[in-house]
Order: sequence, then C-alpha cells, then structure tokens
Amino acid sequence: MSGTGRNRRPRWAGLVVWLGVTAVLLHTFVIATWVGPSTPVREAIGTDTLRSYVHPVFDQSWRIFAPTPRRVAVNFQVRAEYVDPATGERVRTEWFDLVDGEDSLIQGNLFPPRMSLASRRIANRLHSAMDDLNDRQLELVAANFLTTPIAELGDLMMDATDSSVPRGTVGNYMTYDAVATHLATLFHRAALGDVEITHVQYRTGRRYVPTWEPGSARTVDDASITWFDYGWRQPAEVTDDELALFAPYLRMSGAIS
Repeated sequence: MSGTGRNRRPRWAGLVVWLGVTAVLLHTFVIATWVGPSTPVREAIGTDTLRSYVHPVFDQSWRIFAPTPRRVAVNFQVRAEYVDPATGERVRTEWFDLVDGEDSLIQGNLFPPRMSLASRRIANRLHSAMDDLNDRQLELVAANFLTTPIAELGDLMMDATDSSVPRGTVGNYMTYDAVATHLATLFHRAALGDVEITHVQYRTGRRYVPTWEPGSARTVDDASITWFDYGWRQPAEVTDDELALFAPYLRMSGAIS
C-alpha cells in the first residue's frame, strides 16, 4: 500500500500532459489549415491570422530541406530613353542585364544579400505570368504605352481573357510589370543622373540547362535564349529616398560605379 502511494502521480502532472496534447493538436490543426486548400474553416480564420502564426518572423523555404539544382537561367535587361541635356535630343541606351550583376554578388559569397536575387525573381514571376497569357494578351503586353496610362493595359487584357487563362493571371502580370518598370527606372535614375527619362523598357530571357551527356562540354551559355518582349512604359515615380536605398545594390553588383 505504501509503495502504491509513493508511485502516485501528482494531480498537476496529468493537467500538464493534457495541456501539452491540446497544444500539439491545435498546432497541427493550424498548420494543416495553412497548407491545405481553401475551405470555409480557413476563410473563417482568415489568411492574415494564419500567416501571423505560421510565419511570425521568418519564412523558411522547403528548398532548405529538399534542394534541387536550377534547371533554368534567366535574363532581365533594361534600357531607357532620355533627353540629352546638352542637345535636347532623345537618346536611347543599350540593353543592360541586371542578372549579370547579381551573379557577381552571388558567386563565391556564402552570405549574399537578399537583393542579389531581385531581378532574377521578377524575371521568374513574369515568365510564370506570361506562360498563362493567351496570344492576344501577349500582343498587348508587347505594345508601347507611351502616353496612355498603364492601367488601361490591365483593362484590355481582362477584355481579352478567355477560358485558357487562369484566374488572377492578369492581376499578377500587372503587379510584376509595375515592379519591373520601377526597377528599370531606379537603375537608369542611378546610372544617368539628373536627366529627364521619358520612357523605360525591360525584357526577360529564359534558357534551359542542357541535358548532361557523357563527353559533352555544353553549358548553359551554349543554350539558346527565348526572349519575352514587353513594350515601352512611362517611368515610375521614384523618390530620392528610394534611390539612395537602391544605389548600393547597383554599386555592389557593378551596374554603376
């Protein structure tokens, strides 16, 4: 009898166990709701509420645990038209590839800055959106919007949407177009100095890594590039504060001196 008394668990221990089990079940439920498809339960909780719990500070990618070699190389090139302050004539710059500069930040650097993937990421996002557009929408994307507000491009693309275009594709493209235009404007504001930039343009390229074959010396540089065309756009409104924050990235990548 005395031995049984000595082995009896205190009442608080059982409470702690049940609290732990409840916490684990609640955590599992929240994670399952976050990674699962949209349901009335998820909508009732709210995406922002779930995100604040799942990603309170950092966003950890699954690629950390399942790394895969890159099979696609991308290009993100920009150019601009500006008014020569000496002659008043319009001058068109050559294409400049921002991804080349970012590669110099990444190669041999164990801790590259987050901005070292800026142009590569926007190129990937644009390619994903372009792959989902129909032929008419691709024609619209390649058109110039010199004086017409760029918002009308979105309206025209929506009018040309058919069943082959996934829902939300036009909105995604317009978001990435705005970011790409902003990136092109920032670069040329930093590179050209205080001149009047009338228009900017960007283009993206994609090439696939060649399949390895014994004895083959082919690299990604030997692969042909598929270019995606986008028309001229009005420059984005850029503040001096934005330019000051962006300029170090361009200097580190060698885009400007």
